[in-house]
Amino acid sequence: MQQFHRSSPSRHPLQGSAQMTDEQRPSHVSRADYEQDDAVGATRAVSTVGAADRARLRQGIMHVRIDHFHCTMEEMIDPSLHGQSFIVGTGTGRPNEPGRVIDVSPAAARLGLIAGMPLRRAHRIAPRTRFLPASYDLYQPVIQKLKERYRAYSRIIETLPVADAFIDLRACEMQFSSPVILAERLCAEIAELGLMAMIGVANGKSIAELSALMSRKDGRQGVLYIPQGREASFVQTLPLSLLLKLRGGATEQSSSFTEAGEQYEGQNSRPGESDGKGEQLDPVAVAEMVAHLRDFGITSFAQVAALAEEALMRRLGPLGGWVYRVAMGEDDSLVIPDAPPLSQNARVRFNHQADADETCSALRKLADYLSERLQEQRLKGQSIALILWPNHIRRETRKLVMNEDGEEMEVAAAEETIGGQMLLDRHTDESDIIAHHSLMLFAHYHRSGTRYLQVQLRIGDMITTVPTSYYPPPARARSRLTRKL
Repeated sequence: MQQFHRSSPSRHPLQGSAQMTDEQRPSHVSRADYEQDDAVGATRAVSTVGAADRARLRQGIMHVRIDHFHCTMEEMIDPSLHGQSFIVGTGTGRPNEPGRVIDVSPAAARLGLIAGMPLRRAHRIAPRTRFLPASYDLYQPVIQKLKERYRAYSRIIETLPVADAFIDLRACEMQFSSPVILAERLCAEIAELGLMAMIGVANGKSIAELSALMSRKDGRQGVLYIPQGREASFVQTLPLSLLLKLRGGATEQSSSFTEAGEQYEGQNSRPGESDGKGEQLDPVAVAEMVAHLRDFGITSFAQVAALAEEALMRRLGPLGGWVYRVAMGEDDSLVIPDAPPLSQNARVRFNHQADADETCSALRKLADYLSERLQEQRLKGQSIALILWPNHIRRETRKLVMNEDGEEMEVAAAEETIGGQMLLDRHTDESDIIAHHSLMLFAHYHRSGTRYLQVQLRIGDMITTVPTSYYPPPARARSRLTRKL
């Protein structure tokens, strides 16, 4: 395995210090006492240097990238797919329906198929290729095992869909002498699950992801470590086309993009998109930037480093400043850990006007579903909210709003929903308790003869059952409030 490192001459901490002569030593202290004090001081100095080295080694970010995760999982489910050309697509995966390619097998990649292209275009390029849907329910046991392995190495984890992650080694509680040893150990553990991992270690997320992309090149065994001070020499050997493969390393501190956006507000640039973890670059904008630089003959990071940062920012906006800093090895992006959500929601839409019995049965299903999600993510909630959509709206509310002239005006609006919330004595994730209190809320707000179009149950005031061990939901379930039961 190749490592980029810089050797520096070691120096004893006490080397070059002046020795005390017999005339300078007090008469009541012997030479042996001074020699003993010097030995103790040397031991303390060496231990201080060792602690500093250990602290320096922990200043790093480990990026884990699972290559061909979907296709590998499909081969585990159906061994007959091994070696064949197939792709995993969104939705039903059929090429005659709208959708995109999620992952391609190595045999399909040799035919020119890539992730992200429309399914219909992939079918035109390789009509004999098999098209499969993603079996996320069968992926979950392996994904949960991966997340548990990640959290065994650090308390600060930033997960990426579906199985990738950034691991901050500053929060690592293991005893290790080098980040390479940790990376090789994690790579071996992932290989035991039947997956192939690419791991890169650097001081920033962007460079760590670039090193992960190169961890299987030139005879390397899946691990590449970039020590501090060697980032620029490493990045400037890479082509700019690697930026198109970045998944999450394009994030930086939001202040960097804010200042650049304020300075070059009038330029034609796309703002960063936010996904709850700070500012993130738009992959479409990154692709346009790479194509724009290619038109001018700039295809490598070394050529970008030879340019002026101000010229790149005038031409490309914040993206230009970011790619210049990466080319110069300046990457101060941090790992933003996953945080528990404020609430968990689930909703049932009826195909007809449901009576009270059907609504109560739906509430029971919602309580079981939310309890399963809370236990899966190691969460507990204390507040329960019920929202009902009745068939006939009977109540009206009046509120004050501001008109165009800045004057208050009264507006009457019909309420489309009814319901309320209840605060429990303690946090819980048990389905029986959630169902019991949700039925109590329904009995309070239900009126005889009322039928409902849909019902929603919400669990709020979330806490984690074990500190710093929040398990985020699967990528397909994020930001989705409904599910067909």
